[in-house]
Amino acid sequence: MYFTKADIDARRARLAAQWNNVLKNDEAILVYSGYPVQKPGGLDQTYPFLPHPSYYWLTGRRREEEVILYNRHTGWIEFQKAWTREQSVWEGEKHDLLVQEPGEDIQHLKSYMETQRFSRVYQLGQVPGNPPVEDNALTLRTLLQQTRRVKDAAEVKLIRHIAGIATYGYRELEQMIRPGVSEMEVRLAFEMQTFRHGGHAVPYDTIVGSGPNAAILHALPTTRIIGNNEFVLVDAGASVYDYCVDITRTFPSSAAMDTRHKALYELVLSVQQDCISKTLAGTFWHDIHNHAAREFTRGLLSLGILKGDLSGLIEKEVIAAFFPHGLGHLVGLHVRDTGQEENPSPRIYSGARLRVDIQLEAGHLITVEPGLYFIKALLEEPGFVKKYQEDINWNELEHWKHIGGVRIEDNILVTASGNENLTETVPKATHI
Repeated sequence: MYFTKADIDARRARLAAQWNNVLKNDEAILVYSGYPVQKPGGLDQTYPFLPHPSYYWLTGRRREEEVILYNRHTGWIEFQKAWTREQSVWEGEKHDLLVQEPGEDIQHLKSYMETQRFSRVYQLGQVPGNPPVEDNALTLRTLLQQTRRVKDAAEVKLIRHIAGIATYGYRELEQMIRPGVSEMEVRLAFEMQTFRHGGHAVPYDTIVGSGPNAAILHALPTTRIIGNNEFVLVDAGASVYDYCVDITRTFPSSAAMDTRHKALYELVLSVQQDCISKTLAGTFWHDIHNHAAREFTRGLLSLGILKGDLSGLIEKEVIAAFFPHGLGHLVGLHVRDTGQEENPSPRIYSGARLRVDIQLEAGHLITVEPGLYFIKALLEEPGFVKKYQEDINWNELEHWKHIGGVRIEDNILVTASGNENLTETVPKATHI
């Protein structure tokens, strides 16, 4: 079993210590697991149920229509839903309880709340009806997010195991990517290996982009056949009980790539390694992102794609046309873990909007995924061309557009003494 009662109790104790600074003695918090979502026109069909991560993290349970209550005096009380005979007939035994702790029947929640007469009840998780969130509820939710983004030893162990599963998939790709193979075949090969070695699901649609398609940030694989001297960008992960890894690798299709492909790959790899070394406790994430943008600007200037003064190019944020996304995001329990909700109006750094804008702490798990792309929609937009007419060597750029792009992504655990790359076993291209 991945989590024990001791793991769950330790999580609750960490969170209660934070909530007790805000919660009054006669107030309570309810965290909901969520409800099945009906498929449009699907009659009795629903989408596969995903428990709200906050409820799941606090209980180790994955059943719908459950609630956990917290009050400073009563502590934690679980209101659970029994597996029915009808469900057993249609679905069989369900392996959805990572921690089996007996609780109250969910049918008793209403009467219990009437008896307690709390002065105020805050609702978190997947709340029925999605009511507006009050200020105090937002504070409590933010404290929950901040607490659970610090991964405990059991979570790290599980994520490290999942990284090992994904490694099998990428080793397969390292061997099979070559001219004549389609993008869809690449996807199937990766997913088959991860499922074969214990993965439950993929945490997001597998991204495969070859040649010019590597410039599409979320390229869904097509029947396009990989050609000679092309990059194949694969952004794919593995998932077990909603915990996951999020990894990107860019592989060459040919044994010997041309000098431009080689230079672009080496620039992205160098920046990624540099940014990983800076992913340390106490560092602000936007500073590392700005560092990547600055080094990319310097690199494109040295390659002759940009022209002019380095400081002026940095000030104009021209790099956003080639590096339009943030450097990374928190990962672990779902592919987009905590970090976004308390940042409803993301700031712009080096031309990119950062949804995660935090100071790193020991226990944070974050992706480091710099990328450089030649995106037609950006580079050929008339307003953009006019704005950066003097900053880009447009003639030189024409020689690079067919490359598509390069992204390299690893999952970095911040520790008290530095960091650990949990996806280090996943192979990277070595013969470009």
